[in-house]
Amino acid sequence: MRKMTVLAPAKINLTLSVTGRRPDGYHTVETLLQSISLCDRLTLEQTDGGFSLNDIAGVPARENIIAKADRLLRQRFPALPGIAVTLEKNIPAQAGLGGGSSDAAAYLRGVNALCGLGLTPQELRELALPLGADVPFCVTGGTALATGIGERLLPVDSRLPLHLVLLKPAAGCSTAAM
Repeated sequence: MRKMTVLAPAKINLTLSVTGRRPDGYHTVETLLQSISLCDRLTLEQTDGGFSLNDIAGVPARENIIAKADRLLRQRFPALPGIAVTLEKNIPAQAGLGGGSSDAAAYLRGVNALCGLGLTPQELRELALPLGADVPFCVTGGTALATGIGERLLPVDSRLPLHLVLLKPAAGCSTAAM
């Protein structure tokens, strides 16, 4: 069976301006997003079975955003083979670093490559949007100005070296709860 490993980089908001709130609960924003070197790692392996994901502390596999990404792909590609996912979590949860969003985006990119689906980056971003506002950015990463709920992306050519120190307090904050 075919197997590959995909990196899922964390993202940070270099700037963030909340410009409003929509009736569906999403905030409208203007933000400058940046991928960083801190990454989760997904190993994807084609199988004869359906979808499977290793247990992640505190998140039932069926509720994991990667499982949601799989269900979304299978709606569009019903003949998709079984995919076993091993997720190595390095991005802390509830830290505002887009760990779940990046994992979902990495899964979409990885399955696209592993199974030869032929989706373009733009098609992957469109497919990713129902999973969350940060997922389309995480499909391609880099540096981008994001507006709307974060789904309208304008890539920014950034060649400046950026060195960061990230601190994560013990308490977390769910983005969905904000």
